[in-house]
Amino acid sequence: MKHKTHLIAAAVISMSLGAGQATAQGAPETNTLLAGDRLFSNGLPFDNLQGSGTLSFSKLLITALNLAQVGLTPVPDASLQTSTSSNASGMVKYTSVSASAPVSYLTFTFDGLYANVLAVGTDGGLLQTTSKSSATDGAGSLSISDLKVDLTTKIIYADIVGANGVGTLDDHALWKFDTISGPTSFDVSKTLLPPAQWGDMPRVSLSATNTISGLFLVNAADIDNIFVKALNLNNTGRSGINAVNTRTATNTMGFGTITSTISVGTVPEPSTYAMMGVGLVGLAVFGRRREGR
Repeated sequence: MKHKTHLIAAAVISMSLGAGQATAQGAPETNTLLAGDRLFSNGLPFDNLQGSGTLSFSKLLITALNLAQVGLTPVPDASLQTSTSSNASGMVKYTSVSASAPVSYLTFTFDGLYANVLAVGTDGGLLQTTSKSSATDGAGSLSISDLKVDLTTKIIYADIVGANGVGTLDDHALWKFDTISGPTSFDVSKTLLPPAQWGDMPRVSLSATNTISGLFLVNAADIDNIFVKALNLNNTGRSGINAVNTRTATNTMGFGTITSTISVGTVPEPSTYAMMGVGLVGLAVFGRRREGR
């Protein structure tokens, strides 16, 4: 019976050491976690990716939209939020515009201690449509969706579909952003409970709210090659969108800001719970047998 006691104790000790190694620093691993999936990195599982990114249009961009009388429609799975007002002639104009899209993936490195976010992707966007007006030469449309924010290069990529010969541009480098606020690096070891406190399948969430500011075109030629062409803007309409992308002392926002709220759950491996269960049950059985002797 003493031999069995040593085996059980060894199993429990091994389980505890294995859990400790899960938070030991190792070689950084680059991972891409998709919403609804789970991945393992340096001994820890990452899953339960949730969150959204919201693009809030700048005042200059809203002015340009009103100038060209642009219609807005959300592209799944995004949602559109607007507020409007009417002038004396009854023309409806936007006073605020924002679009929210669910997070679709998160790319990060993890070395067993620190998780560093590299990129975030979202699903959905906005479809802009125009018809003949004082700022356009006719009908046009431009869809900007599935934003991919690269924190390393500070570039925001998008899938673009434009009318009037623009066509489809996948993962197009659209905007470069100036600043990002909020945490992008996390000490995972500080959020994990020790094995003695695990209890019944706990979940530790890493969460952050970030704001990306100052969105200006990576390539100024996109004003003509994408926006003017797709939306069929004339010189008046072009002046409006050009003002959005012209950095001045009073225009530091460019196209707007993106606010994201993201959380990721980390759960110890199920096999670890199985080992713990076997060890505790074995100790209980051994204890009862010993009491009965």
